[in-house]
Amino acid sequence: MKKFPILIAILFVTLIYGQQNTVSGYETTITMEPSEVVSSAILSFEFTETKTIKYIIAQGSNDVFIKEISKNEGSQILKTDFSFLANGLYEIQFIIDDTEVKTIPFEKI
Repeated sequence: MKKFPILIAILFVTLIYGQQNTVSGYETTITMEPSEVVSSAILSFEFTETKTIKYIIAQGSNDVFIKEISKNEGSQILKTDFSFLANGLYEIQFIIDDTEVKTIPFEKI
């Protein structure tokens, strides 16, 4: 009888975890350099799948710029123009398959 609650708990955790929309591996394979941007930055995507990547540049709770890019098969590096941004602190959020996979803070100087 003591095994029944344990089995129910395992089943419950499995069902909850199985329904989460997780995207693994992107956290370490997406980078941006430099972290202090003058006019442009380099976005690097070091994963092999072909994906549509949406990125959002936000300042505080305000979205400043949104763009979608099509990443080809293999690694890809993209030089991105940030000259239109005013000086200040920002963050860039990367979204793949409707899931935010990484957020990188940066400063426009």
